[in-house]
Amino acid sequence: MREIVVVRLSSLGDVAMLVPVFLSFHEAYPDIQIRLITRERFAPIFKDLNFVTIVPINQGKRNISFKDLIHFTIQLSRTKPKIVLDMHDVLRTMILRATSRLFGSKIQVIDKGRAEKEALILLNADKSHWLKTTFQRYAEVFESVGFPFKLSPIFLNKSTKKSTKKQIGISPFAKHKSKEYSFANLKKLIYKLTSHSENQIFIFGYGDEERQIATDMACNRENVSVIIGEYSFSEELNLISSLDLMVSMDSGNGHLAANYGIPVITLWGTTHPKLGFGPYLQPISNSIFPDDKRYPSLPISIFGKCSDDKYSRAIDSIDANQVYQKIIEIIELQQ
Repeated sequence: MREIVVVRLSSLGDVAMLVPVFLSFHEAYPDIQIRLITRERFAPIFKDLNFVTIVPINQGKRNISFKDLIHFTIQLSRTKPKIVLDMHDVLRTMILRATSRLFGSKIQVIDKGRAEKEALILLNADKSHWLKTTFQRYAEVFESVGFPFKLSPIFLNKSTKKSTKKQIGISPFAKHKSKEYSFANLKKLIYKLTSHSENQIFIFGYGDEERQIATDMACNRENVSVIIGEYSFSEELNLISSLDLMVSMDSGNGHLAANYGIPVITLWGTTHPKLGFGPYLQPISNSIFPDDKRYPSLPISIFGKCSDDKYSRAIDSIDANQVYQKIIEIIELQQ
């Protein structure tokens, strides 16, 4: 049985974006197995892909030390993989692929388009063109070693929905604050949504601090559930797969929901899907952007880090009522 080794260590969203690429690849090459090197905590994302074997580079939440990395790369190389595809291209994966090359593996590395992304976020740049998506860039790495395929509308299987209510996920948190819609606006949105008894809201996040913020957002509304700290990651994925809709920042939970073919409304701040990070096969109409008259130079950040005070809260120019109306529109279309 043939096998390809794929390396992608982080982050959650970037790892989740491998799923539709793997599904499309498997449709074209059902006899080839994928061995994915990633962080242990991401393994549940791929639990339903029986052609993917997860090889954790770390255990639990522990950081990857240099010693651990060297030990791991030597152990990997001893298995003599014929093909190693580096979908990350950072120092740790450079070490891994260099060692693998010494043991005879064929190596290919993703072209992240760093220079063109940096050029696009300049304030005076031409903002009209769209770059390749990360999904396309992943697929091109496979093509470069002789496995071309088309990205297809294939999704993970959804969980059976147990409720008659409209289940709406809200993922309000992101790594960078310029990608987070203000919690005051989110409170307004949640209040409007919970005024309909047929809606059930689930707030996603991670850690005690985010749980406290989410609890404040929920305002003790009966049809809001803060699930932070209540579910394992596998259980969260099962819940996500049963949603009718996900409202997300430019962050990982949007990608997780899109992998199940669930409608995802993305609120964008300093970033933009034209940089290539939009959720899989979501229509552009599901993206809501800041006021382009007040913020004509967007995007100004690739990942959300922003030092421009004028633009750092651009996301808050999005009207909560606009988000609410979009949610209702999508939910009604599903009836």
